Amino acid sequence: MTADSIVLLATKCTVLAFERETGRRVWQTALKSGWTNQDFVTLVADECRVFATTKGELFCLDLFTGRLLWTDGLMGMGYGIASLALPGNMPARVASGAEHMRRIDEAQRSSDNSQQQ
Repeated sequence: MTADSIVLLATKCTVLAFERETGRRVWQTALKSGWTNQDFVTLVADECRVFATTKGELFCLDLFTGRLLWTDGLMGMGYGIASLALPGNMPARVASGAEHMRRIDEAQRSSDNSQQQ
């Protein structure tokens, strides 16, 4: 099984993995139960890990087994819905911050020049 053959679903404080072609459930991992009624799960994955957050806690799971690798209680951050990102997975055209800023500067100069004409 490869990362490309897996579909992830996050709902009700649980992450589930399915085979993309067959729909067979590969694994299911309950993240956390607690006193808050917020059960929304924010989810992002790379080639071997799944990162999820719910009820004020961040979880890292193994993509192929659903095994909990680590967790962080996000002390002091509260229980709201969170956003996740994997900067290393950004498209190559914006992966380099310096290159991205150079392109923005060029676009701005081009725009300024066309407005002056």
